[in-house]
Amino acid sequence: MSITPKKQPVGPIKHTSLMPTDMSWDHFDKMFDNFRSHWPFHAMTEKPFKTTELNLNPNVDVKEDDKGYQITAELPGLETKDINLSISDNVLTISGEKKIEKEDDKKDEYHLMERQYGYFKRSFSLPSTVDQDHIKAEFKKGILHLSLPKSEKSIKAQRKIDIND
Repeated sequence: MSITPKKQPVGPIKHTSLMPTDMSWDHFDKMFDNFRSHWPFHAMTEKPFKTTELNLNPNVDVKEDDKGYQITAELPGLETKDINLSISDNVLTISGEKKIEKEDDKKDEYHLMERQYGYFKRSFSLPSTVDQDHIKAEFKKGILHLSLPKSEKSIKAQRKIDIND
């Protein structure tokens, strides 16, 4: 005689979420925005002024070394005249507009349009160590390179701290 285990009735399966049910995606986004705001080069959270149907959000890299900071922004399809750089109240702003390429005499219909066009604006709060009078910008092959040197005072203030065993 063999003993077979009695099958238990299977009820509904409960799915659990990684995010609490009372937390919306907006709260989740704000949590990451608050985290990023404590970095020296935090991006400003202001919404860009919309001038066209689509808004661009160019990808940006920010790195630091002993002598300063480098910001690199991808701006494919733009020319130097399409880009604006400004500093006001320790905020560096990169803005411009990528206009759609069209010929007025043709009546073409798009079947697929993945490239983005429109106005863009990225703003960064600058650390007090940046020497704003010596910032340099260069634009080549759709990449904007910004060099933000540290002030002599901040470079001299850097020092190594020994750790005792």
